[in-house]
Amino acid sequence: MDGQNMNMEPEQGSADQQPQDDGADENVAFVDMNDVVEVNVDEDAPMADDDENGDDAGLEGDGEAVVDMSKVKIGTHTDSVYAVAGHIENGVLFVLSGGGDDKAFCHKVTADRSESKKLVFEHKDTVSCVAYNLPYVSPDLSKTPRLAAVGSYDGTIVLYDPDTAEQKLKLEGPSDVEWLSFHPKGGSVLLAGSGDGTVWMFHIPLNRCLQVFVGHEQAVTAGCFSPDGKWALTTSTDGTLRIWAPKTGMSKHVFRLGEAGLTCLANDGGSDGMLVLVGSEDGNAHVCHIATKKLVTTLRHFEAPLQTNEADNEEMEYPMSVEAVGFCPFQQSWCATGGIDGRLKIWDLTKDGLCRHTCLPPGEEKDSITRLRWHPKLPVVFTTSVSGIIRLWDARNGTLVHTVTGHTETINDFDINFFDSGVAVIVSTGDDKTIRVFEVDVNVVLRQASSVPQPVS
Repeated sequence: MDGQNMNMEPEQGSADQQPQDDGADENVAFVDMNDVVEVNVDEDAPMADDDENGDDAGLEGDGEAVVDMSKVKIGTHTDSVYAVAGHIENGVLFVLSGGGDDKAFCHKVTADRSESKKLVFEHKDTVSCVAYNLPYVSPDLSKTPRLAAVGSYDGTIVLYDPDTAEQKLKLEGPSDVEWLSFHPKGGSVLLAGSGDGTVWMFHIPLNRCLQVFVGHEQAVTAGCFSPDGKWALTTSTDGTLRIWAPKTGMSKHVFRLGEAGLTCLANDGGSDGMLVLVGSEDGNAHVCHIATKKLVTTLRHFEAPLQTNEADNEEMEYPMSVEAVGFCPFQQSWCATGGIDGRLKIWDLTKDGLCRHTCLPPGEEKDSITRLRWHPKLPVVFTTSVSGIIRLWDARNGTLVHTVTGHTETINDFDINFFDSGVAVIVSTGDDKTIRVFEVDVNVVLRQASSVPQPVS
């Protein structure tokens, strides 16, 4: 099958990736619009059923035809796919995925083909999280080896060689693994959060558990290292955000942010990069400064409608949880929150947390947001939803500038690689058991949107 040659060197990959090459090909093409990429799977990995042309445009989703805009569709999983990580290097898109079928896969995608390999460790429960350390490795691979990490609800963390898919190491300790995050300085230290309230820190080259952070009273829902690598940051359903000292394992500060559980976390906000944004099940998002240990402001994402009957108001259950948050990388006083109410809100922290825009897709049905991501250099926010739609929003005016379709059920996770040319390569996973790769030229969609007046939500 013919395809164009890729020269994919991203300016920024996953949420914490650093630029790889400032000289990206301005005419980069991930795959020709008319090409369909076949997926070759090692061993006996099951495949999703496609028609004989490999084109499933017009798939039925909730009774309506779904136009499949994906360039690549991978159907190796047999259950919902909950976690994905993507990284582009030397013209190859590396994809790591895990799902409810208790399996993890390594995929390699080029312009004309895609190969998938089932990872060898047999998990006994859902593969809940995956991560690459590839953005952080140094030239000395003896100190910072290239790693692909897979975490599962069975409590195991397995490390693989991302190039060969060979198992390198198995780590144990947590009762289950909710999330994984590599240290930004070298990628040789791994942080893992558990549903039992503990956080584990491993040194991979030494095969050693360096710390177990104990203090959260309930499940640890999200976590990462601070941008300078000096602190570990975690959120929990116990309503707290904690700052940990990696060297001592001690909790340096606890932000007690209410009784509702905290769901998500973003860091590297503000002019000094020390702002942290966390989302809550009660419809709030909290901005905290980890250096001064102060709560900066609370953003009210969800506003309950006025009720005339107090009894009805008490019985009504509102969709209030904030499920996704993020800081604008180039305008760090801007941030975004996305909720199960289907709204994306853009905030300005220099104006006491003023809500600049409330973004809502057209139609009466609420389309809950599951993930969000800012473009690293353009005022664009990407969101994913329970309907399986990916949307691009202009943060300057709150307008919907582009819609990407292909998934037929909830999108559970996504990752994006960005190019200097304006192209964004999106890898997403969902309850439809598929991994899909999309390509969007963000500059083009912004120009097209600016030429057509759109109402502001």
